[in-house]
Amino acid sequence: MKKLSILFTALSLLFLMSCGGEGTKKADDSTAVKEEAQEQAAPEANDVAEAADYSAGEAIYTGKGICSTCHQLTGEGVAPAFPPLANADYLLADKTRAIKQTIYGSKTPITVNGVEYPGGAMTVVDLTDQEVADVVNYILNSWGNNGGTVTVDDVKAARE
Repeated sequence: MKKLSILFTALSLLFLMSCGGEGTKKADDSTAVKEEAQEQAAPEANDVAEAADYSAGEAIYTGKGICSTCHQLTGEGVAPAFPPLANADYLLADKTRAIKQTIYGSKTPITVNGVEYPGGAMTVVDLTDQEVADVVNYILNSWGNNGGTVTVDDVKAARE
């Protein structure tokens, strides 16, 4: 039993020595990596404003605007009734049309990514110009979309 205790102690010491300064070095490296990641992730002032706009748009998309009911949280829609917004050629082709359809709904059949959708099912929700801009910006820049942005002035012009 004494030999087993000595062997266990020796193996424990060997293990601790092999970790030696490496444990400290790894912790230091890990801290440096975390600090660097935080510095890189620190948003510019404009990025914070943009993120806030997208957050406001997401809240409308999932809440008051009820968009996610049909187009889903993923933006993938539900074929054959509700078209996708994620990577949707139809959506990304015309920002003004996207604004108008957000305001007035869609009554005519449309083709999105080669699939025809009947139209007429899009519910109209009373949104302010700011809310329309926020939700359209969220949609244009979510789920892999890189559709740019619209302004409140763009929404006002689309209403005229």
